[in-house]
Amino acid sequence: MFFGSNSISKLFFIFALFVAFGGTAFAVSPFFDRDEKTDLAVFRPGNRNWYAHSSENQSFSALQWGTATDRLVPADYDGDGLTDYAVWRPENGFWYVLRSSNKQLLAVKWGMQTAISFGTVSDEPVVGDYDGDGTADLAVWRPTTGVWYVLKSSKNFDANFADSFQWGKLGDIPVPADYDGDGRTDYAVFRYSENRWYIFQSKTATWLVSNLGAPGTDLLAPEDYTGDGKTDIAVYRHGLWIVERSEDHQLMFFNFGAYDDTPVPDDYDGDNKADFAVYRRGAWYIMQSATARMRVHNFGMPDDVPVGSLKVKPSIVGIP
Repeated sequence: MFFGSNSISKLFFIFALFVAFGGTAFAVSPFFDRDEKTDLAVFRPGNRNWYAHSSENQSFSALQWGTATDRLVPADYDGDGLTDYAVWRPENGFWYVLRSSNKQLLAVKWGMQTAISFGTVSDEPVVGDYDGDGTADLAVWRPTTGVWYVLKSSKNFDANFADSFQWGKLGDIPVPADYDGDGRTDYAVFRYSENRWYIFQSKTATWLVSNLGAPGTDLLAPEDYTGDGKTDIAVYRHGLWIVERSEDHQLMFFNFGAYDDTPVPDDYDGDNKADFAVYRRGAWYIMQSATARMRVHNFGMPDDVPVGSLKVKPSIVGIP
């Protein structure tokens, strides 16, 4: 197990990322080359630059995209297999996507801020492939009503063909992913007041309910850790990973990381299994599932936001 400083509370750090930069569960894995291995990537709020390191040829790239208050929503919106730089702007509800296929801007208004008695609550961007066409859809979840609104890529993001789904309430944490392995993102939330995951499985239109986690302590880190094509329910607890295997719903435990590390699970070795990985003030520690060996890579600065952390959510959020 690693030992790090206690300079910042992990819970509040991730909560700050959730509020300031948002998070997603589909296609936020940075693929800036075609070797099918997750690339190292960070966003630097100070200069609004994205920095990426290619696993294919070890090259570096940098791009300024977005503002300091935007939510980060990188994904493959044009279906070319590469991640597009993208942000969602709460102030005006616009998505700004730089499409990797043609370097053209896609700007679509989808989402809003809702006025409440003490101020405003923003929609949460919940990017996913809800229609199963292999391309990311523009989607938001509205905390005040619990409604999911999806602009499908298969319909060219046309609002006339938008989908909506009612599930969740204020205080829930959206954790959309493909939990049933049908290639479509499932609507899902973690309800900290009940310590439960509620997942609407698109394959069978049935609910999967699971109790896993310690609200306020754990970080929600769903990924496919077993390589069966289904996202596993999982949490990160101060260096301990707890995974509910999708195959048999048995728990798997693994110690890797320290109290104030940022979990960044993803498939860094290309074996179709998510690797246990953490980001520590510019250093990446990756336990490669293909070789059971740890890889260490220095890339980024202490205040950078690792793109891999966007899929990780707090297990409790403040309600305005």
